[in-house]
Amino acid sequence: MLLAALIHCEAGGEPYEGQLAVGAVVMNRVRSPLFPNTVLEVIMAPKQFSPVGSGRFAIVLARGANESCYQAARDAMAGASPVGNCLFFRTPIPGLEGQRIGGHIFY
Repeated sequence: MLLAALIHCEAGGEPYEGQLAVGAVVMNRVRSPLFPNTVLEVIMAPKQFSPVGSGRFAIVLARGANESCYQAARDAMAGASPVGNCLFFRTPIPGLEGQRIGGHIFY
């Protein structure tokens, strides 16, 4: 539920591949020694995901994410990743290189 809610907030309007990519970034962080080792701790880490700070994450968590976000969360937790080992994503800015999926760059 936690991962699906974050995916909904960050990429709910993106194609499924973009939703899966957001989930994969979270799971890549869980596996990385640079970040906490649980989904909850990764999501709640200070200043990492703007929907957490804005309160939107809590709202979506309470009401539930859409089904494609739940599927993307399940697939990401099972190891699917269209972005390899990327640890970050954001909206595109000049000079930032990475893999573009929908409205995000993954790097």
